[in-house]
Amino acid sequence: MDSKEKKALLLASFNPGKVKEIRDYLSSLPFNVFGLEVIPGLRSLPETGSSFAENARQKAEYYSRFSEALAIADDSGLVVDALNGQPGIHSARFVSETASDEQRYREVLFRMRNVPSQKRTARFLCCIVREFQGRTLDIFEGTVEGVIVPEPRGENGFGYDPIFLVPMLGKTLAELEPSEKLNVSHRGQALRKLSSALLKKELLMISPKAH
Repeated sequence: MDSKEKKALLLASFNPGKVKEIRDYLSSLPFNVFGLEVIPGLRSLPETGSSFAENARQKAEYYSRFSEALAIADDSGLVVDALNGQPGIHSARFVSETASDEQRYREVLFRMRNVPSQKRTARFLCCIVREFQGRTLDIFEGTVEGVIVPEPRGENGFGYDPIFLVPMLGKTLAELEPSEKLNVSHRGQALRKLSSALLKKELLMISPKAH
C-alpha cells in the first residue's frame, strides 16, 4: 500500500528501539507510525502511575493531545521475583534517568549475583493503550515468563533483552531475530491484539491528518 494512502499513527515514545520494533510490526497495516521526536519542543511526561496500565494511559492521554492522529502508548518493563518486582514500572528509569540500557541490566545482574538459578524467575509485562485526542479507546496487554541469566547474551533487541532468557527457546530475547522475538515477547502479544483492533472497519473510518 502506498504510504500516501496510510493514516498517521502516533507512538507516544522517545525510545528509538521501541519505535522501530512497533513500526516494523505494524508495517503491513494502513498506518504510518511516527514517534514523539517529530513533534518539536515536546518534553517527556513524568510517569506517576502505580502500574503499567496507568502509565500507558497517562502517556496516551497526554501525548495524543499534541496530534490529530490516532495515538498508542506502550508501558512495559521487567519484573524480577528475587528483586521483589524490581525494576518493574521503573524499568526505563532504573539506576537513573540518563543510564544506558547496559548500565541498567548490569545493575540487575549485580543485585542478583548471589541468587541461585532456580530463583532467577522473571517476566516482561506490556500494556498498550489506544487513544484518540485524549479519549481512551482500549487497552491491550501481554506477558512473557523467563529467567535472568548470569551474563548478557545476544546483540539484538534493546533494554533488558540480553539478560532475559525464554526457557522454551533456550535463548535470550537479544539472541532472537526481530520476528522471532515478536512471536513470543510481551510486546508482540499486545501488538497482535492491537493489530486486530486497528483492522476493524469502524477504526479505519477515522481519518486523522498526518502530522
